Amino acid sequence: MIRFAKYHGCGNNFIIADEADVAGQDYSRLAVSVCSMATGIGADGFIVVRKEPALEMVFYNMDGSRAPMCGNGIRCFAAFCYDNGIQTAESYPVQTLAGEMIVNRISTDPFLVKIQMGKPSFRCQDFGVLNGAENFLNQRLETTEGAFTVSSCFMGTVHTVVWVEEFPSETAASQLSNHPVFSEKTNVNFVKKIDSATLEIKTYERGVGFTYACGTGACASVVMGIREGKTDRKVTVQLPYGELIIEQLADGEVTMTGPAVKVAEGTYIQDR
Repeated sequence: MIRFAKYHGCGNNFIIADEADVAGQDYSRLAVSVCSMATGIGADGFIVVRKEPALEMVFYNMDGSRAPMCGNGIRCFAAFCYDNGIQTAESYPVQTLAGEMIVNRISTDPFLVKIQMGKPSFRCQDFGVLNGAENFLNQRLETTEGAFTVSSCFMGTVHTVVWVEEFPSETAASQLSNHPVFSEKTNVNFVKKIDSATLEIKTYERGVGFTYACGTGACASVVMGIREGKTDRKVTVQLPYGELIIEQLADGEVTMTGPAVKVAEGTYIQDR
């Protein structure tokens, strides 16, 4: 049996466990098991809290694939650490496969944090586009439902941004996510511009599908908006279950401010 807690960040929800409670487990297999809506608890992802040698977020998608970073996940990770007395400082570093992220707690009721998400990279080699080009900006990709103009970057993980008037079908989203130009697939963010300071985003996550929210995707979308002159440097991202405030500072650093909510806690009885 495994002790767990479930949190959500703007509707993007995760099962979180202390590494001590999952010692010896195959994390990939466990992620598939606990995230299953049919036979598990049900979640978009699985997070293991590693405390030694440094505080680290170990993140898995619901299909068992490892992901370097998750923006909504790290806010939920911070809430779990606070609730369990693992880390109660107002500001501290968290290690991820995408590098060190800085957590800044703003309030506890509601639980609200600002995360220093690092700087984006537009180099193809950093996000698995192996076409020999320096970047992958304003490229046309075909789907069975038509062509889309896309731009990609690495923002904690690989993200592709598509500006739209209407959100496309899951079929088109899946075809873009799995397009062969992306050697490791890509997350795809479909972005509606409300005004220069407000965006509405729907993200198709590789290994997951459409989700209610994606923190790194919101960051990537705002970065692309700034780069293309579409948005201000500080933007409110409207999501079905909350809002994120994304800002790119003068030095290129991106910050994300948003909530994390505890949903449940309990014991997971593993299948044998």
